[in-house]
Amino acid sequence: MKRFFYRNRNLVLVLGILLLISGALMGYLFYGTEPHETYGGILCGLGFGVLLIYFSIKD
Repeated sequence: MKRFFYRNRNLVLVLGILLLISGALMGYLFYGTEPHETYGGILCGLGFGVLLIYFSIKD
């Protein structure tokens, strides 16, 4: 699994950034409407987690 992430580390970076940005936009645009705001928070959390995995990948 570690080797898979290392080979595809650019894809992991792009996925993390896209999840983080889409979650932030969803939370901002649907501020005050409860289900969408929660989904935006979940996407931001997943994006942040994926970025942490990206930064912890070593050869």
